[in-house]
Amino acid sequence: MGVAPSSYDIPRARTVGVPRGRDRGGIPRDAWLLAGSVLVFVAVTVWWLTQDDRVQEWDNGLHTLLAFGVHDQLSSGNLTSWFTEFNTYPPLVHLIGAMAVFIAGKSPMAVIIASNIVFVPLLAASCYGVGQLAYGPRAGLLAGLFALGTPIFVSQMHVFMIDPPEAAMVAASVWAILASKRFERVGIAALAGLAVGLALMTKETSIIFLAGLVAVAILRGGWRNWRGLLAFLLIAAAISLPWYIYHVAQLHGLVEGQGGTGAAPTVESAPPLLTHKSLLWYFWAALNVQVLAPLLLFLFVGIILTIRDCFKRWTPENLGPELLGGAFVSWLGITLIRHKDMRFTLPALIYIAVLATGWIVLARPRLRLAATAVLVAILAINFLGVSIGIGHAVRIALPGAPPGALRTRQLTLYSPEGYIRGGPEHDGDILALMRELKRAGLRTITFDAGSTDVPDFTQYGLQVRAIQAGLTATAVYNLGALGPHDGFMVRHFPQPGDALPCQRLNDGSGVYIELGNPVKPFETYTLLCPGRHPAIYQRTAPLSLETQIQMHPEITGASRAMLVKVLLALHRQGVQALAFDHASADELFYQPPGLERLAALEQLPVPPGLTPQQLTSSDAYLLRKPITHGSPPPCGRFPDGSGLYVVRGNPLLAHPQYACPLHYRTRRPDVLEPPSG
Repeated sequence: MGVAPSSYDIPRARTVGVPRGRDRGGIPRDAWLLAGSVLVFVAVTVWWLTQDDRVQEWDNGLHTLLAFGVHDQLSSGNLTSWFTEFNTYPPLVHLIGAMAVFIAGKSPMAVIIASNIVFVPLLAASCYGVGQLAYGPRAGLLAGLFALGTPIFVSQMHVFMIDPPEAAMVAASVWAILASKRFERVGIAALAGLAVGLALMTKETSIIFLAGLVAVAILRGGWRNWRGLLAFLLIAAAISLPWYIYHVAQLHGLVEGQGGTGAAPTVESAPPLLTHKSLLWYFWAALNVQVLAPLLLFLFVGIILTIRDCFKRWTPENLGPELLGGAFVSWLGITLIRHKDMRFTLPALIYIAVLATGWIVLARPRLRLAATAVLVAILAINFLGVSIGIGHAVRIALPGAPPGALRTRQLTLYSPEGYIRGGPEHDGDILALMRELKRAGLRTITFDAGSTDVPDFTQYGLQVRAIQAGLTATAVYNLGALGPHDGFMVRHFPQPGDALPCQRLNDGSGVYIELGNPVKPFETYTLLCPGRHPAIYQRTAPLSLETQIQMHPEITGASRAMLVKVLLALHRQGVQALAFDHASADELFYQPPGLERLAALEQLPVPPGLTPQQLTSSDAYLLRKPITHGSPPPCGRFPDGSGLYVVRGNPLLAHPQYACPLHYRTRRPDVLEPPSG
């Protein structure tokens, strides 16, 4: 198969990306095709945003809020806070989002479209540039299309995250570094320093994805070109180093935090380092979420052929060592970070795209044509599938495949799911509800911390919607301070008798807005839903027993006095443990919390998890049942006419012993029929 044709060797000065023998003033047809693909990509993103009304998930909403915050600081005259304040990440992406807010206002669409307009063309152009340098314009086109059709990139450009921008900045850095001819061209090397500096101002991990490439370039002759290398390092440091020095203490703590599992949301996301689970984590991620099996096969073929090519022809024009070195160090460096996430290897897309496609243009004509057709078809299917949400995932499960988001020991051939957004969905339209609440005169809105635990109903995403609607989200979570003009939004699965929700979500839950202090049973909420008649309403069905118990946890009156006498007598007789029949504990005068409180008052232990079969003669069992003719006298009567009965030992025997401590103090209790139920 060989290396790239000599007509596509690394060009000298002023010929970057232009094949020899071609009019330098013209733009290759492949570049025009890629530019058209970029326009389609961005247009589909805009369409997607008009069709999807879900609340932003966690990090997506967080980064949007950070962009809003930078905008507010700049508009108030604080021109340095974007640099001085630390929110875990460098500020470049949030600055771009803030600029979009100045132009289009505060909305997720504004910041997401801005990210698309800036970083999608940059990534595509950089993939084209690197592919052209290594293999020619057609390889550049295929590499750019590969990036635009990678499932995780398509999905991540529908949200506002920093990993896709990082991927674009890393790709631009790789392009400039390779175009500098290992730092021989000082001007291009300085441009590479600019790109690297901006990449480091996008996310801290950018250094991992560039270290291998820079190291190989230096070892392969870059060390001789000290002027270009110095310009590269000085400019990269001048752009990024001030921010890193200013925040060195916070960054040190951040690095230390990655040493444990605390930084990861699940154990699956933080396997022990150097174990097979850790070393193979990103392989399974690429196979089942990021790239999927068909594109990964193209990558494996490209890696094998590139390694073979390096052994056959180790020449300065062969850029395979740089691409392989960059890809390997990217994988190794990210793998050695304890906390793992599907997004974290996205900046390696430049290496993946070029290695997976470069070999195609060097193949024999028939193989080249077939491979190109198959690749383009796969990319189009991925792009449309994730963007529109067509069909269902197609997977092959290997023997012993465990469950989990990583899908270990599975091969995913096709999936419209993306990460973590697939096709657009309508889910309630919380923004419209927020605007109605604003018009209804609501002063503030607070979001229930306990129910904002799913991707489509998060604290960050709800805060973004509140800002977008002009509502004030409370800065401090103090439910007791909420008044009649303050709203409390909660996601709740309606139960029989519950009031209708203001909106229903796709998971079957309902969105409710409580007026005032919500620290009370849900069934007693005073609810607000603009557009309903009446707009302020409550539950009309009788309260459930659970709610009544929650409101009145103490047993009172004559029932309390009777139970206290019985429990005191049991305590005096040396009862070691107490249990009660939960099936009959279904009235306010005889209910579990009240019984446990009274037992504690009389110093009778009620061990949790103690089953009736485990009770011995030194234990007592309480139950409530109707008083029938011929039955033994109860220890007492309840207001509904039922009686309280006491069994010593196991109440599930054929002939349990009823023994009321008030009736039988010295003699053996009568043996009677077993309790009903």
